[in-house]
Amino acid sequence: MNKKNVIDTEKFLMLAIKAAKANGIVVEEEKELLRRYSRSTMYHDDADTTDFDVSLDTLTAYFETLSLSQKKRILFEILNVMYSDHLFDEPECNFVYDLAGRIGVDESELSRILSICSNGYAQKHNAVAC
Repeated sequence: MNKKNVIDTEKFLMLAIKAAKANGIVVEEEKELLRRYSRSTMYHDDADTTDFDVSLDTLTAYFETLSLSQKKRILFEILNVMYSDHLFDEPECNFVYDLAGRIGVDESELSRILSICSNGYAQKHNAVAC
């Protein structure tokens, strides 16, 4: 069993940028959140939409080695990026389902995570949850 306690922030930043680009549109709210994430890496503020030459397969190979708790934390953070523009559309949903499958989070657990995120978003923004 993996005992990693720390998540590689550079790999997370690369994954978050790929997630933000999932629907082909990166709005200012997403860029700002990515800049906040990038402050903890060597890329600093210039990484809000940088194209890293790292495949999703390479990134997910790292994330699948994490504990289930860390994987769920990653999914919550990725959903935070996606919800930051107040829209969670089909390409983003497909990205999250693909990511969850690749890193080993089953669909029932992902459904629970999505429900928590959408309900939290709805409460925060007085919107109707998906």
